[in-house]
Amino acid sequence: MTCTVSSIVGLTYLLAASTQAQADCSRALTEQCVIVQRIVESLRPDKAGQMRMFAYDGSEYTAAEALWMKRHLRMVLRACAQGDEADAAATLRGVTDLLNARHRAS
Repeated sequence: MTCTVSSIVGLTYLLAASTQAQADCSRALTEQCVIVQRIVESLRPDKAGQMRMFAYDGSEYTAAEALWMKRHLRMVLRACAQGDEADAAATLRGVTDLLNARHRAS
């Protein structure tokens, strides 16, 4: 139960922090970032050392790709917090390009 409570508290903090950091970016960029974050955050290994991960939409990524996308999302948040929307948009575009390349049509 402690793990669940701490996970909920941690997730709430991350969502609040990311929303606050995105506040300096346009509404459209913020909405796109939230969509991308939802997919990227669903990439969690089922076991240690897992090489392939699946997003909630069924698309498949390597562990390196998942880490790359998570790192780039942090860069987007940092750019938004610094008021550099152009850099944030360019960085987010790289992540969305990879997501679109791997997306499985339903």
